[in-house]
Amino acid sequence: MATPAPTSPPKSVSPKPVSPKAVSPKSAGPSSPPEQSAGLDVTVHGDVTTTLHPELEAETYTESAYSDSEVGSYTTSLSSSVMHYRFENGRRYHSQSMTDTSYFLPNDEAENDRLDLNHHVLCLIQHGKLHAAPLDEPQKILDVGTGTGIWAIEMADLYPTAHVVGNDLSPIQPRWVPPNLTFEVDDVEKEWTHKPNSFDFVYVRYMVGSIKDWPRLLKQSFETVKPGGYVELLEPDSTLRCDDGSLPEDSALAQWGKLFTGGARGIGAPFDDTPNFSGYLRDAGFVDIKREIFKLPNSPWAKDPHMKEVGGYQMAAFIEGLEALSLFLFTTVHGMSVPEIDILLAQVRKDMKNKAIHTYFNLYRYVARKPEST
Repeated sequence: MATPAPTSPPKSVSPKPVSPKAVSPKSAGPSSPPEQSAGLDVTVHGDVTTTLHPELEAETYTESAYSDSEVGSYTTSLSSSVMHYRFENGRRYHSQSMTDTSYFLPNDEAENDRLDLNHHVLCLIQHGKLHAAPLDEPQKILDVGTGTGIWAIEMADLYPTAHVVGNDLSPIQPRWVPPNLTFEVDDVEKEWTHKPNSFDFVYVRYMVGSIKDWPRLLKQSFETVKPGGYVELLEPDSTLRCDDGSLPEDSALAQWGKLFTGGARGIGAPFDDTPNFSGYLRDAGFVDIKREIFKLPNSPWAKDPHMKEVGGYQMAAFIEGLEALSLFLFTTVHGMSVPEIDILLAQVRKDMKNKAIHTYFNLYRYVARKPEST
């Protein structure tokens, strides 16, 4: 069974916190909203500034589990060869003409709904911000792995003079979009066709598990972004974490966490490589690397009202996405049968609704700049 992972800072972070006021303007990370300004730990290691957001205190409940109506309330509040999809275990997946079968997530309507719910979670935890990079009238923006296109659509509305491009393995995005937005079908693991120095901003979000070679992806991002332009990544370290010992080692949720991260390593696209992105960005040539680490609670267990809301939507997205996250990895890598998986997931959902269990993922936000001259 999986043992809850330690929550100590990654090795690249200096153990001695530095007051945010002591950080030089060139090293200071993106400004945090007032709600997050207290209790932050800022550390500097070389050219990387890391901000670790405050600890979360758990709420005290009299009931033992979140009800189905509580979970549902978060969900109901939101409402060519490429088309030759493949079907496995009752779910639709990307065409094999676009990618090999190691890409583990489906692309059907249920998965698209989950992606949009994830978008809401990520906007909430960032207090409504679509990005942290200090953009100044960007002219061209690239959304890598756009999914349903919801972030790209909102960015096109936010920056009407910019040309926004979103790419993905499947054409699942809406047909009617802002006039300054285009979608393209592409595999970002292959050689990029965009011109060098052509984008002001390259954005990558929730692509862990989909990318086998992050250093190559970031080097291609570096080549594509203009001098002085930015790359931003928002990615979880998908190791299930718990600070207070409330996750039993023999629980179904802990077992699922071990199978999940092990399955990703089995297809060569690990979920827990996110803490290493500072080095990959530096090696690609980026400078002024800012890293923020958020705690993403998996249920509304936090006492803080804002993080309680984040946790509620995260719980709904997690529960709805369990099948999509598990089926391909568990059958392909671990050799489990669908009935075995169904039984495990039923127990995992029960653990997810247990108010006494306080788990979270670390969510990493990286912002880095391409030098004016290279």
